[in-house]
Amino acid sequence: MSRPAWSRRRLLAALGALPLAAACAPRAARTAGGTLRIGVAAGPSNLNPLDSGSEVTRWIAEPVMETLYDYDANLRSVPLLAAADPVVSPDGLTWTIPLKQGVTFHNGDPFAAEDVVASLAHVAAFASGSEWVVYFLGYFAGARAVGPATVEIELNRPYGLLRSHLTNLPITHRAYAERKDAMMGTGPYRLDKVTAGLGFSMSAHPGYHGPKPAYTRLDFQIIPDGSTRAVNLRAGGIDVATELPVAALPLLDGRPQVTVHRVDAPIDLLTYVKVGSPPFDDADFRHAVAVSIDRQAVNDKVFGGAAVLGQGPIGPAERGYDPELRIFPATPDLARARELLSGVKDPSFTLTVSAGQTMEDVAQVLMQNWERAGITVRLEVLQGGPWAQRWIAGRYQMIMNRFASGFTSGDANYLTLSPALSTSVLSCGYRNQEVDTAIERMWTTDDQAERDRLLGQVNARLARDAVMFPPVYPKMIVGQRTTVSPLDPAAMKISRLGTPRLRPRETAGD
Repeated sequence: MSRPAWSRRRLLAALGALPLAAACAPRAARTAGGTLRIGVAAGPSNLNPLDSGSEVTRWIAEPVMETLYDYDANLRSVPLLAAADPVVSPDGLTWTIPLKQGVTFHNGDPFAAEDVVASLAHVAAFASGSEWVVYFLGYFAGARAVGPATVEIELNRPYGLLRSHLTNLPITHRAYAERKDAMMGTGPYRLDKVTAGLGFSMSAHPGYHGPKPAYTRLDFQIIPDGSTRAVNLRAGGIDVATELPVAALPLLDGRPQVTVHRVDAPIDLLTYVKVGSPPFDDADFRHAVAVSIDRQAVNDKVFGGAAVLGQGPIGPAERGYDPELRIFPATPDLARARELLSGVKDPSFTLTVSAGQTMEDVAQVLMQNWERAGITVRLEVLQGGPWAQRWIAGRYQMIMNRFASGFTSGDANYLTLSPALSTSVLSCGYRNQEVDTAIERMWTTDDQAERDRLLGQVNARLARDAVMFPPVYPKMIVGQRTTVSPLDPAAMKISRLGTPRLRPRETAGD
């Protein structure tokens, strides 16, 4: 579990995984043709970004799909496919949105109100399986086209959070709303080819309505092993490398042609318990589990120090985060845990985590100290689909996964809080009227200052009640070649790569 050293043998093995052209070609040959190469850990099996806000889907969709509104450099919501801000009726139940005209999809069809209506209808339908449905249930009554360039959204009750959704939800061609095998958007790049297990090829859209992108092609290469991504970046086989493991960063140390970004981003270790069922209906048991977590060891052994120690569900890149919140110790308080467990008849539970080396490593560190405290833990490791089914169905005792909320919530953490709402479809059985009222209000209000205050209030309460207590908040670690203009810090704060705006360094003007 300690940080692995880079032996000569390991380095040669990683270099051997490089394509021959990347390892041997001169620098000019690698960058010829105006192609920007991005190394990613995986590709989505479902290409429809309306179904998922995960990085694995949305990093691919980011150059292809656009939203009604976008974030500016200060993370304020500004029009993109919309022509202006929404006009909201006095009762807050009708939002009228004018659309930009003269925009075309990659197949040449004009962008119109019916495309927005189809996209909204898909994510609001429970049968679609979209993770967005949690946001829309109970609020969204429907949408209709008022002519080709105006959309009218009807709500069941006021919903101030809708503007955030319209800033993060991709809009697709109406004929593609239900498809899982293709993307059809209005963005600066069109998806040309999908090579299963290998990558995604894109070309600049000649009819794009915005500034012309600097690169003629984007090439997303699937490189599952993080060390191999680092070696490819070092050798120039790729220009940007996502999700770099801390253990591989020494490969890039002292390399002036490579920059590594370590950024606080809305990346959460979604961690909470089934409060409505034994054993976690016992507050003493919940607190015993929470205080016997070795947060420092998770940070050191799994994340190489590139994380912030956890308390409540809201992390340092998200609205409502309180750096002064100190409820749980950095290292286990085993004496306190044993005291809390003194009246517990059966101190045992099942921890359900998503498959993957990082989550399994985190689980092993946690289980070592739970065992020392006298808690017996059964580890259940599930692939993404079965894990999600358990999560949605509520069939777990304690559940954990890496969850990136930036593509659905920007710089706030709304979906992660949803299980604490007693009326939510994701409810974990927690019942607290103060928390229910605060969550309902933060979704309803359009006052951002009030929403921030409520987020902080809920974050502290969920930590104090030992309902949600992630061990750490990981950072986003991305590397890039210095031949490419610098990645945008504001975009990375909400998990974006900003690939459509990157350009060769020689023309970057910096």
